[in-house]
Amino acid sequence: MTTGSARPCVLVVASTFPSSDDDPVPAFVRDQVRALTGEFPELDVYVLAPHDRRSHTRSRTRHAGFEEVRFHYALPRRAEVLAGRGIMPALRSNPWLYPVVPLLFLGELVAMLRETRRLRPAVIYAHWFTPQAVVASWVSRLTGVPFVFTTHASDVDVWRRVPFGGPLVVRPTLRRARAASAVSTRTLQRLRQFDPDGRTGPPVHVIPMGTHLPAEPRDADARTTARTSLGLGDELVLLFVGRLVEKKGLHHLLEALHLASDTLGPWRLLVAGDGPLRTELTAAVDAQGLTEHVTFVGYVSGGLKETCFRAADVLVVPSVVASDGDVEGLPVVLLEGLSYGLPCIATRQSGADDILDDGRTGVLVDERDAAQMADALVRVAGMGDDARDELVAQAIELSHEFAWPAVARRHHEALLAPFVACAQVRP
Repeated sequence: MTTGSARPCVLVVASTFPSSDDDPVPAFVRDQVRALTGEFPELDVYVLAPHDRRSHTRSRTRHAGFEEVRFHYALPRRAEVLAGRGIMPALRSNPWLYPVVPLLFLGELVAMLRETRRLRPAVIYAHWFTPQAVVASWVSRLTGVPFVFTTHASDVDVWRRVPFGGPLVVRPTLRRARAASAVSTRTLQRLRQFDPDGRTGPPVHVIPMGTHLPAEPRDADARTTARTSLGLGDELVLLFVGRLVEKKGLHHLLEALHLASDTLGPWRLLVAGDGPLRTELTAAVDAQGLTEHVTFVGYVSGGLKETCFRAADVLVVPSVVASDGDVEGLPVVLLEGLSYGLPCIATRQSGADDILDDGRTGVLVDERDAAQMADALVRVAGMGDDARDELVAQAIELSHEFAWPAVARRHHEALLAPFVACAQVRP
């Protein structure tokens, strides 16, 4: 991939992008880029993202199918921890990082201008409205290169906290965008709070991120092998996968399990993930007398993550709207669970109501309602074989709609195709 080629170029910009397959940074933007370049090999794709000191990022990395470019934005360099694992979580854990926010905007503006002038892309594709879409709108105005964006959750909602100034940022950004997508209907509704009639910007397509389908089908032997490797027996195995932060709602799942524990029969909850609330959650497990039933696996990826999915009987996604407004767009783990044929219990506030048909492809509950969650757990645990088999079959069938190749084609058609088709041959 070199500038000056006849291949249309796409510049993807994101604040969260893993530096390697072992990096715990969420990988859905990288997975999308890999799927796009796999489905459309004629594209030259460059990814621009901030340096993240914790991920040991390098300024330029060539990958199969795309090139990763990183930019610095703060001095001292040890302050470059604002992005990577999420801007809002970083600010909550360390309020001293607030002065770094304008530096991130400035650093991204300089880097995006530089790469746009160097690459002359057919389109700039921004993941997250803040800061990427906002900065991309400025670069588009300065260079004339069109930009599109995907909004993931509360990345627009943060501007509601800026008195008077929020609409002055959001609406001009929407007006300049040439196309947009939201990962769920609830995410689209947050965007529409600034544009109730949908007249300010382009049409916004609701397209989730995708998932990788398992290489091997669900079967009893794989389940037994996975359970043996995790030291599990024949008990009901519930699975939670995600960062241990407030919006993931694990506190409320523990409350539900406390209520339902005596009626579930033998059970175990696998908590696959890590984060700032781990100590607090471990204490909550002890306080509710669930210590013998809950196993904190820690951060999982690759083979260990697959083992957890294959060992589980039920996936639970108890996401909530956090006290500061942070919220899920649509957890990719929900799509992963469906692909492994797991019955899924999820809150509507996670965005799962876009995906699950309550009672047919999963079970939907309201956020923070421990009693409702407990009832759902008992109902799924008590399903007969025929009902469970039907739910499993429906989940697997549904998951194929969200396999990465299919989702990448939807993103390409909605966001990129009009611009790459018109791209001129670069000298």
